[in-house]
Order: sequence, then C-alpha cells, then structure tokens
Amino acid sequence: MIRKLFFLALPWALVYVLGRIHWLLGLLALLGLFWIVRRSWRRVKEARHRGDVSSYSTGNDALNWALALAHPMAFHSIQGGFADSHLSGADETLAAQLRPMVLHHLGMRTDLDDASIARQLPDLLRQRWFMQDLQKLHPGDDPRAAMAFACARAAFYVRCAFLLGWLQEDLHKQVLLLNARRAQQCFGSWLEFGTAYARGRRQWIAQGRADVLGKAVGEEEVAQWVADPRHPWHAMDWRLVLDTSDAPAQALPAHAAAT
Repeated sequence: MIRKLFFLALPWALVYVLGRIHWLLGLLALLGLFWIVRRSWRRVKEARHRGDVSSYSTGNDALNWALALAHPMAFHSIQGGFADSHLSGADETLAAQLRPMVLHHLGMRTDLDDASIARQLPDLLRQRWFMQDLQKLHPGDDPRAAMAFACARAAFYVRCAFLLGWLQEDLHKQVLLLNARRAQQCFGSWLEFGTAYARGRRQWIAQGRADVLGKAVGEEEVAQWVADPRHPWHAMDWRLVLDTSDAPAQALPAHAAAT
C-alpha cells in the first residue's frame, strides 16, 4: 500500500520539484542580469567621472570633438556632464559655481539677471569669442601657447553659458565648431595642441591670472593623455571634418572667413 502511494505521488512530487527548480533558475537568472546591469552602469559612471571618451555623448561627433578641447578644465569642474546630451542644464549648486566664472570671462557684469544676460550675450559672443584671452598678452607670452589655452577656455565657457541657459543651442554649437576649426588650423595633432595648452596655461598662471583647473598640467601628463586609448585626445581623430558651413558670418572672425 505504501509503495503504491509512493508511486502515485512520485509524478506529482517531480512536477512540484521541477517547478521549484524552474522558479529558482529564473530567480538566479534575474539576479545575474541585475548584477551585469549594475556592474555595467558602475563602469559607465566611473568612466564619466574620469572623463573617458565614452563621456562624450552629445550624439554629434563634431560637437564632441569641439568640446574635447576643454577636456582638462571640463572634467575637473563638471565631472560626467560636460558633454552629455542628457544633461539639460546646470543644477543649482553647479550654476552658483559656474556663474561668476563665466561672466568674468565674458566681461559681463555679475549683477545682471539671467534674462538680461540671455539678451546681451549672443551679440557679445559673436563679436568677441575669437578675441577672448588673446587681446591682452603680456610681454614674453608665447602667442601659439596662448592660442591653445584660449581655444580650450572658449570651448569651456561657451558650453557653460549654454548649460546655464544663456545661449540657444544653435549659436552655442556654431561658436564651438568655429573655435574647433581654429584649433585645427593652428595645430597639427592633439599632442601638439595639448603641449601648447600646458605651456599656455603655465604662462597664464605665471602672470597671476586665475584659472578654473586648479592643478598643474605638464607636457609629460599631456603625452600620457594622448597615449591613453580611453582619453578623448587619443580616441578622437584630430583631422575630423568639422562642418561650419551653417555658421553665421558675424560669428566668424575676418581672418578665419578668408580661409
């Protein structure tokens, strides 16, 4: 009798066990998937924090390239968001940090409200962007080094003005691409540009002028960046074609318009 009951119950027991195993395997698969996703997201966050090339996600290769000029400054001040298409703007803390720096760079009064800045800035930027940091060089300054430093700072501050809501996207992109073309015309590679940038920053600081980066950058460090496959100055092609055909004439300096 017991044997008969055993054989009658055995199929039901097997079905029950198999069902439990199936549920357990499904749970393990879900946990494995969660672990993989979590690990991948952590790697993405770490890459964004470091400022790897994967942090450049505007969806436009030329715009990514233009923003990479400001890489040392950008990922010291705005880690993981400087070149992110999902960043809709600067939060309150970041805005408070960026606002006085951007206004000082642009030569605008710090007591202006955002609406006044947004009205005045487009024309001011069209007229001055290519002169910023170059119109008052000190005796002994290397103009080529100053140009690299100016290109990096132009990319940084134009992007910051956009994140602060003071610039429309089209003008922001146009000026960034014109600035990028200027850098391409003046330098032959990321290494050449980066080395000149380091020298330009050094001569800027030597004259007691302020700088947002807040740490030393030497030619040796630039060489390491250019050799690092994760760094945008390695991964991005210096000779990338940058289309500025839709840029307004008033945004283009006379010497660049002739090229």
